[in-house]
Amino acid sequence: MRFLIAAAMFVVSVILVLAGFAQRTIWAPPVSVSMAVKYDSTSPFVVIPHSTLALHKGSPTVKVNGETVGAFISTGREADILAFVGKSPYEQLDLNAKQTAIKPIKVFGGAIGFSPVGSDLWRDETSGANTATLKVSSGADGAALIASNGLKHAPGEVDIIWPIFHDLTWSNVALISGAVLLLGAMVLLVIQLVDRRRKRGPRRRLPKAPSGPKYREKRRTRFAPAKGRRAAGRALRVLPATLITIGLVTGCSPSSAPVQASPSPSSSAAEVAPPVVLLSQLHRILEDVAASAKAADESNNKKLLSPRFIGPALNLRAIHYYLRSKDKKSPALPAIVSSPLTFSLPAATNVWPRSIMAVTDEIGDTALPQLIVLQQKSPRENYQVWYTVRLMPGAKIPAVPSITTGSIPVDSKSLFLKVPPLSLPAAYGDLINKGPSSLSAQLFDITNDEFYKQVSTSQTQQVTNLKNGKITFTHKLGDANVIGLSTSQAGALVAVYMTDTYLIRPTKVGTAVGVSGQEALILGANGSTKGVRSIYGNMLLFFVPALSESSKIRLIGVTQGLVSVRGL
Repeated sequence: MRFLIAAAMFVVSVILVLAGFAQRTIWAPPVSVSMAVKYDSTSPFVVIPHSTLALHKGSPTVKVNGETVGAFISTGREADILAFVGKSPYEQLDLNAKQTAIKPIKVFGGAIGFSPVGSDLWRDETSGANTATLKVSSGADGAALIASNGLKHAPGEVDIIWPIFHDLTWSNVALISGAVLLLGAMVLLVIQLVDRRRKRGPRRRLPKAPSGPKYREKRRTRFAPAKGRRAAGRALRVLPATLITIGLVTGCSPSSAPVQASPSPSSSAAEVAPPVVLLSQLHRILEDVAASAKAADESNNKKLLSPRFIGPALNLRAIHYYLRSKDKKSPALPAIVSSPLTFSLPAATNVWPRSIMAVTDEIGDTALPQLIVLQQKSPRENYQVWYTVRLMPGAKIPAVPSITTGSIPVDSKSLFLKVPPLSLPAAYGDLINKGPSSLSAQLFDITNDEFYKQVSTSQTQQVTNLKNGKITFTHKLGDANVIGLSTSQAGALVAVYMTDTYLIRPTKVGTAVGVSGQEALILGANGSTKGVRSIYGNMLLFFVPALSESSKIRLIGVTQGLVSVRGL
């Protein structure tokens, strides 16, 4: 019997092994499937929509041939690609009705082209003299853009190659099962051979020894069927147990009813805008920002900042370069680094302008972590730094959505927050000037606000120490571009620019207002007989809770710099 079982196991193992190898060889599908198209391109752009790239599973590879023109390929969200193309003419590579070939469709437009090289919208890009190849992802509404330089006509030969994923799970199961059965057959065969050898003995028949008379035991009465009423009672007791056993085995019950599945909800979730950048895009953007800042810092050249810096971040840095040119002993600004990235919060929106907040903290740097606020004005412009805010010691950023979800932008005039973002400088400045008597005192948490404590104390001391002059303080909004992104708990992170104006006038004839340090460098003199107006700029980051919340507004970070000094 063991020989038969071993033989059957051997035959089955051979069949499984052959089937496993066949699935990897003669039954295996092709490595890839491709579609190519060649046409006379007259437009500066060619768009491969998401529907074409998603024809097959996997990440396709796009190859283009531009012959004598340049070749450029980028990948990004389809909506972003169409927004970049705008009203420029382009060709769209759609599938035909049977989805067996690519059909170019001309889309007319009146606007001129624009170079797509280096745009922050792209997840990845590549370019070549005549040809280019790029692996693109159709996930997250991915599409592709083809161009030469954005002005000449785009390449007219396109080949899309999809890799075919070959699942080897069943092949592995067949090979492993065949190997196990083959090993089992060999083990049974060895056991049978050893057993036969052990049992093998002499072949001749030996005489049988005489035996005495056998005793035939009578049938025991306890095995006889019972009779009478006791037998009937015992049968009734056995019958329900038997029925119960059969019911458990078959899963049937006379009173059971079929279980109906609960209906699934039919309402679909509302469409939510995706984050404006992926993590890989954000890393690339920050690397370019850090490179621009490093080059400008080393040469004290503000022109090198213009591609990536704008607004308060550009102004404060440019003024510091001027001060360093006048005084070589002036300390350099803390470096702007791209990594390690410890916090990232992109906006979740489909429109422009788009905003991003990110915190980087250079390893070994004694300076506090820095929050960088970037904004992209339009699809054809790159992200620029509006604010660089140093976080305060011990400051904690509230919980925010993940980078894969993104944050909803907050309107600068929103009435759903404790204070509208545009009104934050006026409210906070009034608190600095008046302290607890300010109408804004109950709105702000100043328990750990070192900036408030230092500025308000300094103002009080200046008023006390000034004998022959009068000083006034004014705090107001310095730039209308207030950037806010929502947090996870109905609040918002708000980056705002506040200016502090210190106006000093002499009160006695023959006296003057003297200045020193950086103020003297900018003024170009040691003072003025009529008075001096000094303006400081403050890039501030607030956490502003919702109007319905009981928590207060907190200052999370601040960067201050001298903006201007002039005589009256």
